Order: sequence, then structure tokens, then C-alpha cells
Amino acid sequence: MYTIETKNFSNNDFNTWELMFDYHCVYILENGKEAYIGESGNAIQRAKKHYRESPSNRLKKYNFKRIHIINAECSEETPAKHFEHLLIRLMRIDKKFKIVNDKEGENPIYIRRNQFEAYFDKLWIELEKKSLVNKKEFQVILNSGMYKYSPYTMLTEKQQQAVDCAVRVLDSEETHPPKDRSEKGYKERTILISGDAGTGKTLVATSLFYYLKNNSRYKDKKIALVYSNPAIRKEIQQVFKQTDGLEKKFVISPIDVTKQFYDIVICDEAHRLRQNKNLVFYKKNFENANKRLNLKSDSDELDWILKNSGRQILFYDSKQISCPCDISKDSFDGRLFDEKRGVRLVQLDEQMRIQAGEKYIPYIYSILYKKCKMQKPKMFKNYEFCLFSDFSDMVKLVREKEESVGLSRLCGGYAWKWIAKKDKSLFDIIIDGEGVKWNTKSSGWLSNQSTKNEMGSIYTLAGLDLNYAGVVIGNDLFYDKADNKIKVNKKSFYDGKVKKGVKDEDLKAFVLNTYAVLLTRAIKGTFVYVCDENLREYLQKFIPYKEESS
Repeated sequence: MYTIETKNFSNNDFNTWELMFDYHCVYILENGKEAYIGESGNAIQRAKKHYRESPSNRLKKYNFKRIHIINAECSEETPAKHFEHLLIRLMRIDKKFKIVNDKEGENPIYIRRNQFEAYFDKLWIELEKKSLVNKKEFQVILNSGMYKYSPYTMLTEKQQQAVDCAVRVLDSEETHPPKDRSEKGYKERTILISGDAGTGKTLVATSLFYYLKNNSRYKDKKIALVYSNPAIRKEIQQVFKQTDGLEKKFVISPIDVTKQFYDIVICDEAHRLRQNKNLVFYKKNFENANKRLNLKSDSDELDWILKNSGRQILFYDSKQISCPCDISKDSFDGRLFDEKRGVRLVQLDEQMRIQAGEKYIPYIYSILYKKCKMQKPKMFKNYEFCLFSDFSDMVKLVREKEESVGLSRLCGGYAWKWIAKKDKSLFDIIIDGEGVKWNTKSSGWLSNQSTKNEMGSIYTLAGLDLNYAGVVIGNDLFYDKADNKIKVNKKSFYDGKVKKGVKDEDLKAFVLNTYAVLLTRAIKGTFVYVCDENLREYLQKFIPYKEESS
């Protein structure tokens, strides 16, 4: 971790200085109004040199009062030159001081660039604490909370840091390829913001978009917020429609990116970007989009964004890949981490959705993938988490929660046919004599009160928040006691888009990830019902059991 040591520059006592680290450093000279930024292998000798400069030297006239020496045990010359370049660019924009450097320094390429940029993100926070930079904030308006994803919503400190970081990266042009490499096929680096479900990726995405569209440096740029999933896309379009300074048309689908060039594309839920596999009705549109951009026939939605935008900011969580048309992590990484493109990594690691805290999501994945070492069911403070043996009891509780707090729904995997599609008098799902229909619509399903008693799916809920989720694990998953494994029953799995042409192990991963997504949707509580008795017995070891009502 970098430290900032502040010394009095005006009293010529350099020989008394004791520095925590004696490595290559970055330093800031300032007088309260102007500042000069430099780097050096010897901070004390460099300070002496600046102090003894002749009166005719251009820096002498500023009468600098303080020097802030930025150093760490891991500091080296190349990262120091990188930090110097970033600070000059960013502090000019920040305007806390008038930066008097003539040049912007070097922007070197080196193997551990991503690692040191992560250090820089933390360093900027320390600069804010020392009042050496203005804290970058955009207008925060407290409202009724009507729109969960509104950019008016107050961000947490870590969410704000992610927004600030992305803005700083854009401002510093840190993602630009060096001039001597741009003619050799090197591309603009993509900003990749990763985080688990519930870390606030969508809110950060909308807030970042709002900031850019209301900032003098970016307001005239052509910027789009992209969602592949129509359900979350419609939710965000409604938010933008109600937000001053934003418009519904700013929120688009990936195929819209192929119709015009964008200066900046922000893509939320980038793990749901699709490839041309098992697309059914969308297949022809997909092929036309590739032709429109003169891309190969096997190109995908990520290719569209990379080809038809100048700069990209992608929000990503590979654990939520749940369909063969979702671009695989290997394919995704292969293009972004290519040596001629590269990425600028930003991490979101604070659990904001789920009141159970940051340990809940890893726990769910460890259960489903049989890696859990717990010897008894785990309780989570301030979170209702329980396993039901009676489906009717769970349905009753979910509907009670819907009446009391709203945003409470049943959801499940594709373990039942959609028979009500042809005959609306029928129930698609019947368990223990309780009948439920699949969601009669996908887009806008969650906000529609007439659908509150239906069963939602991965297609209606991916990316959205619930207060309470009643998750039904159907007979598409079962527990094989002989092999001591969780397995997929293909005959009880009815999503043709996922099943067609997929290997058994891949199908199992898609199904498990689908249930993991559903089990991590809810803020206040998750209720679970399992159709297969052996699987229910297995999960009972890890999820608190809810006794049947009398």
C-alpha cells in the first residue's frame, strides 16, 4: 500500500527528513493554489534540487510550501512514471490545484500494469483524505426510492469509488494505447468492472452513465447503456424516462450498437451477451447484424460492442453464465485480455443487495457445487433463509411477504413444460396439489401486480432484485446417493435453448448457475422448496429446515 508523507518544503531542513521508504517515488509540490508533480529515485535529493533552483527557473516563482512524497515498498521506476502521468492528467481535471507541469509525463506499458493501477485506485482515496484532490461526486438527490436503479440513489462509499475510478480512467485516457503502438494494431483497453451478484453493478452503471451525460467533457459524446436481457432493459428504460437529463432511448440492446457508432458503450450484465448458438427466432437478426458490421458469421454481441464503439465499460460476473448462448468466460477473456487490447480492472466486492452479507453468495455456490464444509445448517443474521418440505406453506409465505413488503415472487428452473401458453385455463406447475402458472410475460413481469402469483424464471429475474424469493428446485436436478453427486435429469428439463447440443457437464453447470442466480436475487430472505427428496435431504444439511404448519 502506498503512503503519503508530507514535509515542509519551505524551511530548507531536507537533511533531517526520515522517509518510511527509500524507493523510487512520486511527489507533489504545492503552495495551496498551484502544484507540480514529479517522480524521482531519491526524494530528498530531488527536493534539494528544486529548492536551490535559480530565481529564473519557472518553478521558483510558485514558492511551494509543502512536498507530498508518495512511496511504497513495492515502488519501482516504471510504475512511478505511470503514476506521475495519471496524477498530472487527473489533477488538472480535478482543479483542486492549478497543475503547472509543462508535459504530462510518460505512459509506459509494463507487465504488472493492472496490478499497479489497482494500487493507484487506493492511492486516490488517500489523496482525497489528505485534501490533495477534490472528491469527485456528481449531484446526489435524495428521493423516495421509487426507482431502485435511479442514478439519484445515494451510493455507498465503495460504489462511489467504483464510479470515481471509472471516470478517472476515462479522464486520464489511461486506456489509450501508447502512440508508438497505436499504428501497430493495439486497441483501446476496455474497463472491466467485476463483482458478485448484489454488489451494485447496475446502480453503478446507471450512476456512471448519468455522470457522463451531465458532465461538460462527455455530454456531447454519443453514449449508450446496453442490456442484452429485455426484462432488465425495460426496467432501466423506465428509470431513464423518469430522470431529468436522461432519456429512454439511451438504454439499448446489443443489436442497436450495430446500427451506429458510439463513443462510449457501458454494458451492464455483460455475462449475458450472446453468441449465435441456440438463438431460435433471433438467429436471422444476429446474422444480419454481423453483415452490417462486416464481421465474420461466428461473431457475437461482444464483437459488436468492441467493433462499433470507441471505449467500453463492461460489468461482468462469469458465475451468472447460465445458457449456451451466453458467451463463455474463456471466449470473453480471450478477446479482452488479448495483448493488443487488454483491460483496466475495477473490482466491486461489497455485498449491497443481500442482507445476509458477503458470505451468503459463496455459501450458495459451495452448496450447489458440493464444496461446503459446514457440519450443520448455517443461519444468516437479519436474513430469512429456510428450506420447506411443504410447497403450499412456502407459497403462502411468499404471498404474505408480497402483501406486506412487495417484490416477493416464486421462481424456478425450467423443470415444467409451458402448457398454459396454449391453454390459459391450465396450470404449468402443480406441486402438492398447488397450481402455479409460468410468467405470462417476461418484460415488465416483476412490476406488474397482475402477475404476482406466477412463477418467474432466469429470463424474467436476471439482474433484478426481489425482497423475498421462493425458489423451487424442480426435478431437473436430483441427488444420486450411489455416486454422491448432484445430477441433471434431462427428461425433466424443458428449456430447449439451453439443452440443445450441450454436453452433460456443461448442461449441469448451466442449470446449477441458474439456480444460484435465483437463490441470490432476494434482499430480505430466500425460501427453498426441492422436488427431489434425496436432494432435499442433502440441502437440509446446509439450509435451516422449516417445519410444516399444523
